[in-house]
Amino acid sequence: MEARYMKFVLILVVVAGAISGCTKRQEKPGMVTLRMTMWGKQEELDYYYKSLESFYREHPNIRVEIELIPWSRMFDKLLISTAGGRPPDVSRIDSTYFTPCAAKGLLECLDPYIKNDPSFDLDDFYRPAVEGWGMYAGKIYGLPGDVDIYAMYYNKDMFDKYGVPYPDETWDWDKYVWAAKKLTKDLNGDGLIDQWGCIPDPWWQDYVWQNGGEIVSPDGEKCMLDRPEAYGAIQFASDLRCKYRVAPRPTDMADIGPQKMFTNGMVGMFITGSWAAALVFNKEIKKFDYDVAPIPKGRRRAAFMGGAAFGILSRSKHKKEAWELVKFMTGPEIQAHFARTQHIIPSRRSVAESGAYLYLKDKPRNKKAFIDAINYGFVLPNVECSREMNDIIGNEIVLAILGKKTAREACLKVTPIVNDLLTYGTRRRPAKVSTRPLKNSDTERVFHVS
Repeated sequence: MEARYMKFVLILVVVAGAISGCTKRQEKPGMVTLRMTMWGKQEELDYYYKSLESFYREHPNIRVEIELIPWSRMFDKLLISTAGGRPPDVSRIDSTYFTPCAAKGLLECLDPYIKNDPSFDLDDFYRPAVEGWGMYAGKIYGLPGDVDIYAMYYNKDMFDKYGVPYPDETWDWDKYVWAAKKLTKDLNGDGLIDQWGCIPDPWWQDYVWQNGGEIVSPDGEKCMLDRPEAYGAIQFASDLRCKYRVAPRPTDMADIGPQKMFTNGMVGMFITGSWAAALVFNKEIKKFDYDVAPIPKGRRRAAFMGGAAFGILSRSKHKKEAWELVKFMTGPEIQAHFARTQHIIPSRRSVAESGAYLYLKDKPRNKKAFIDAINYGFVLPNVECSREMNDIIGNEIVLAILGKKTAREACLKVTPIVNDLLTYGTRRRPAKVSTRPLKNSDTERVFHVS
């Protein structure tokens, strides 16, 4: 969700139920106050407090305090508060640091709660979401609250003007480059490009997966970026700017940014998440029509998939009550609200495939592209050193994408460094790693919690 990337200067601590203009509730004997941390905007916080009123009716002995923390500081906040002996009871956890949180023992295993709660239906959650940012070493430590899946937005008016067919599920890298060339133009004849065919996928991992590669081996012990399918994919991403010249360079976007280039009609194709439509595009795009299509495939179809989960902190003193809150925060009511208002893909199949998202009247029309993408979504490697690994790889990959070095050079440089990180991690926790997507039949399988 876009709110994950927004930064805040202040940490907002609001007492549960203290909606603007209301007085603080007086706690009664036997009352439990849960502390919950998350990132987000003020309007989201207001909604959560309003929705908690129904939670209080079902659980009159529980009250909730919500602490808003910048997304970029959340992981460190959880580490520090746990080490200091005062962690929150419940937290929202992003998929990019879920595994380190679970590996470091910050999160409570939810298997016993799920097993002993006949009212809870784990099978309603998309299995790839549970396995991607809810499960660690075969056990469940978080419940997914949403699915952040990417697809390709395109400027329909620009496609019409230059006679380019709209993208569909048949598009591959070759068609993508062909269309991008047709759309890239020097509009005023000054020798400089004013209109670009595309802005490359922000997730370099997508190219590797689409080309048949992997980031790490299935056993989590080896970096796989030294394989031709990996560095060949990164080279393709670089070629979009440096060889085909159909994508803007950072200097071309310095004053405006990639998202604004698309909303201003300067780019034909732009890959991003479902949330961009409600939070940005439907507000800012006034002069052209747009829609969304699957991300073009390479040797196979693949798209980054992430999201956020809610989990119980292992040092919480109120785990029974915290479980009730986690269920509520990942329940149909809240997921349907954010599907309608922010186009956030629900992690519950029953909500995602209902009118709460799929049949919304506002753009884009082809919302099904996002739901379908869950079936070929890939999650980031489920390894303990994922944050450090992604930083190390990313610093080199960006040089390759900008043409400062070849993709092969960059990938061969980072591979032994990442191998050292993975060796340390597997000494501490042998585990099987999977980033592969699951088919419809897989998402319909029943979970068995031991």
